[in-house]
Amino acid sequence: MLLFAVSSALRRLKRSGRSEQVPSVSVIVAARNEETRIQPCLNSLEKIDYPGDRFEIILVDDNSSDATPDLIQVYCSRNQNWKIVRLTEKNQELTGKKNALVHGLAEASGDLIFTTDADCVVPRGWLKGMVRYFEKDVSMLLGYSPLIPGKGSLFRLLQFDNLFSAIVSAAPTILGFPFSSVGRNLAYRWSTYKQVGGYEQLKKFRSGDDLHLTERFRYAKSGRIDFSADPDTFVHTRIPSSGREIFNQQIRKNSKVFKTSLATIFFFIFIFLYYLSIPLSPLINPEGIMIWGAGLFLKFLLELICLLQAVKVFRQASLRPYIPLMQVVYPFYIILFSLLGIFQKYNWKN
Repeated sequence: MLLFAVSSALRRLKRSGRSEQVPSVSVIVAARNEETRIQPCLNSLEKIDYPGDRFEIILVDDNSSDATPDLIQVYCSRNQNWKIVRLTEKNQELTGKKNALVHGLAEASGDLIFTTDADCVVPRGWLKGMVRYFEKDVSMLLGYSPLIPGKGSLFRLLQFDNLFSAIVSAAPTILGFPFSSVGRNLAYRWSTYKQVGGYEQLKKFRSGDDLHLTERFRYAKSGRIDFSADPDTFVHTRIPSSGREIFNQQIRKNSKVFKTSLATIFFFIFIFLYYLSIPLSPLINPEGIMIWGAGLFLKFLLELICLLQAVKVFRQASLRPYIPLMQVVYPFYIILFSLLGIFQKYNWKN
C-alpha cells in the first residue's frame, strides 16, 4: 500500500509551477571555514537569472578561522545586491547553522527566503523556477539537491541514498504530510516564518534545522507545502571529502528521527522494522520460506517501479543499472545508520 501511494505521488509531481509573479527574494548562505569549497557556490550565485532589483544575496560568515570571509568580500564588493554578515562569537543556545541563519534573516528584505549551503552549486534558473511554485496558498517549497557526479561504489551508494531521501521528502509532501526537507534547496515565505517563530523556537534541537522548520510550517496550517520537480531548480551538492566525514554525516542525518513529531517517529519506526524484518523473517519462521520469497519478489518489483519513476523524475539515469544491487544492500545500510543515529554519536563542525 505504501509503495502504491509513493508511486502515485511521484506521478503527481509538477515539473513546473504556474505562478507568474516576480516576488522579492533573499538568498541566505551560511558558511564556516569553507575556503576550499565555497568558490563554485559563489560563482553560481553570481550567474543567477532574476531581475537584479528583486533579489539579494546574504552571506553569513559564521566565525570562520580561514579565508572564507575574504573570498566572500571579493564577491560582495562587485555585486550591489550582495552583503556579508560577520559573526565573531558562538551562540550557546542556537547551535549548528541556526545562529547564522537567524542573523542572515535579520538582514533580509525579501518576501521569499531561499537557503542553500556553501558547498552547493545553484542553477542559473533557480529563483525563476522556484518562485513559479509560489501560488497564493503556498507557504513553503521543498527542493531537490542531487550529488555532483562522481565515481566508485561509495558514490553510487551515496547517490542511491540521496535519491531515497528525495523520495521520502517528495512523496509525503504531495500526499499532504511533508516531514522531511533539505536546507540545501529550501524556500519559504518570510511572513509565515515569523508567524511560526522561526529557528529561535528550535533551540532544543542539535541538528535537523530544515526538517524541524518544515514541521513547524506544517503545524501552522497557514499555507500549503509543495515540492519542486523542475530540473532547472535542482541544486547540486558535493559529497564530503573523506570517509570519516561521510560516516559522521550519515549518523547525523539519522539522529534527527526521535526529535520529530510522534507521527513522523512512528513512520520511521515502521520503515526501520520493515527493513529489519526482511533478513530476519526466514530465520524466525523457516517453514514460511516460500511465502517470504514470494513477498520479497513482490517487494522488489514494486520498489523497482517506484525507483525507476524516481530516477526519471530526478534525472539520475546513471543510477539505473545499479538499482537491483542497491535494493539488496540498502536495507542493511539503513539498519546500521538508523541504530547509530539513535545514540547521536558523531562529530561535525565545531
